[in-house]
Amino acid sequence: MNPRVKILATLGPSSGDFETVRRMIREGASGFRINYAHGDARAWDLYVKTVRDASAELGVTVSIIGDLPGPQVRSGDFEEFSVSRGDQVRLEQAPVGSSPRSIPVAVRELFTTLEPGDVVLYGDGEISLRVLSVEEHSSTLLVLNDGVVKPRKKIVVQGKEISLPMLSGRDVELLNHAVSNQLTYVALSYVRTPRDVELVKNLLKTRSFQPRVIAKIETRSAYLNLKEIAGSADAVLVARGDLGLHFPLEEIPLIQKKIAAVADSLGKPCIVATQVMESMIENPRPSRSDVVDVYNSVYDMVDALMLTNETAVGKYPVETVRWARRIIETAESSLDPATVQRSRRVGGGLREKYAHGLLSLAESLNAKILVYTKGNTVPPLISKHRPLVPVYVGTSSKAVAEALTIYYGLTPVNLEGVGGDMDYEKGVEELYRVVREKRLVDIGDVVVKAYVKSGTGVHEIIIEEVR
Repeated sequence: MNPRVKILATLGPSSGDFETVRRMIREGASGFRINYAHGDARAWDLYVKTVRDASAELGVTVSIIGDLPGPQVRSGDFEEFSVSRGDQVRLEQAPVGSSPRSIPVAVRELFTTLEPGDVVLYGDGEISLRVLSVEEHSSTLLVLNDGVVKPRKKIVVQGKEISLPMLSGRDVELLNHAVSNQLTYVALSYVRTPRDVELVKNLLKTRSFQPRVIAKIETRSAYLNLKEIAGSADAVLVARGDLGLHFPLEEIPLIQKKIAAVADSLGKPCIVATQVMESMIENPRPSRSDVVDVYNSVYDMVDALMLTNETAVGKYPVETVRWARRIIETAESSLDPATVQRSRRVGGGLREKYAHGLLSLAESLNAKILVYTKGNTVPPLISKHRPLVPVYVGTSSKAVAEALTIYYGLTPVNLEGVGGDMDYEKGVEELYRVVREKRLVDIGDVVVKAYVKSGTGVHEIIIEEVR
């Protein structure tokens, strides 16, 4: 039984081999991220194959998320160099460096945005620079702190957003790669308005397969348009690294809580990412601050935590997943059930009231819930109310099963081999057979089976003790 808060791991040089992926799944990873900002199609294809082979061997459903770079500004290729406070460097409009102590940037719009006095944050903010002068294709900047300037890093102008199209030609190519490999989700970087999400969704409607869409909340505009963006997307992601470049760092914990609360109110999964277990990039044990951070995220009742550099390039990817699971499970065991139940806000729809009633009944019996779904309508409503008992969701749709892997408290069971035309009553009985076979329920357990009675539209609930 996995923890209720899901663990998502980023693939990379440290974790892309079959054995490491298999071990991360066994330790509790329920999904994997491919960062399209790094690598090439050959590497990404291998990642997809590795995840699917490992999950098939273990008989576990996992998701794959393709993370699109989006309208960001990154430096080009050059030899890294050290800087000290008071030094001057130049930004030049070029794909590669042409002179020492210059930073090439191919994005023309950066130079039309910069003004003298602007503060530029380089990478994840480890180097700050102030703009001294701006020319048509270059800019001179003053270094505000010591550091090392490395190639292919993000560039953010503090307090400003650079006007770029949501999808470049490159992003469309990457979106096509996600479609052709039938990835579960695509994550959209630097979303600013709900129109950005709708643009991608409309483009996906013309494709043979439609991954679901995660909107990454990482800009000031995205935060200001949070409710509308969350309403348009299938899930949201709290990208704390970039949020920390656009907002004062001391505000990030409150922003995380606000994003999680809005997503929950809309029944949309919320993922927290960036520096979740950062200390484990180099160390086999997490720092105390990382432990507290994960613990607090569980108390925010987010749906999932995403590991990034920790598993992509860190020395201990498997151990990181293991520690994340240990911390999550400990935090979940200390959650006050009464507090969770009081936090539930039931919407006005009959279907949501049904899901809430089903959950309340199961929790009063300390029972496990078995639900069969085709269109994935009721399970997200159960997840929205943060279940305190195990919830197993059977479906004959591989896409639906994978989509559920990022939802709080749900364990999807892929019944793909039994046919999609099965009615709900037979579906929940097949689910019951499979979970008994997998020893997910055992003799003496109480199960609550929920389904729509075929041809009637009537929802039935059966309470049964396993014998």
